[in-house]
Amino acid sequence: MEMYKWMSLVLLCFLFACSSAEEPEANADAEQKATDTSKQTEEKESLRDTYDSQKINASTTSETTEKTAITPSTITLPAIEVKADIENVGRYANGQMGEPESVDGVGWYKDGYQPGAKGSAVLAGHVDSRTGPAVFYNLEDLEEGDEIIVTDEDGTEQTFIVQKLEAYDRKNAPLNKIFGFSYRRQLNLITCTGEFNREAGTHDERLVVYAVHEDDVNPAG
Repeated sequence: MEMYKWMSLVLLCFLFACSSAEEPEANADAEQKATDTSKQTEEKESLRDTYDSQKINASTTSETTEKTAITPSTITLPAIEVKADIENVGRYANGQMGEPESVDGVGWYKDGYQPGAKGSAVLAGHVDSRTGPAVFYNLEDLEEGDEIIVTDEDGTEQTFIVQKLEAYDRKNAPLNKIFGFSYRRQLNLITCTGEFNREAGTHDERLVVYAVHEDDVNPAG
């Protein structure tokens, strides 16, 4: 049952619109925009119904937490010179996963797995904005072996090692792989990538960086 509770959540995450990336000249005319909005609303309502029907309960994640599990406050990516504050995000009334308030901030789905707990903790950030690059603009430059350091408010650090990067169509992704339970302590980072789709108002793809806690890294795969 554990893996099923994440399926709708992932779909919501992959609808993560990177709305801050939309440029004024990329807006459709009023009629087309209204049509697109209606379609997106229908999608979100359908996903919300699935989400609720599966009775996703974040309290079950506490059963898998351990001494290394932390509530994240900051994230550091030394290889691409990024250090950012982490915001706790939930989901909006329409069912969509919350977004960080700032283009320079990162959002952690607070009802999901904690970084350092068994399972896949997920952090999301924007790739760009109307004014230029955002926090995860250079995320695609991470390589296998790079470190991701997550710190809580008390200064406790947990280090994760990048295993690989994958890009997926925003409507088609291996849901359980990204958000599902694992006996390893995993951390996955998500941002937008690919071409900006003016009609949809978002990028066509989502980039996922898969990382594993430094104590769980298995060189043999």
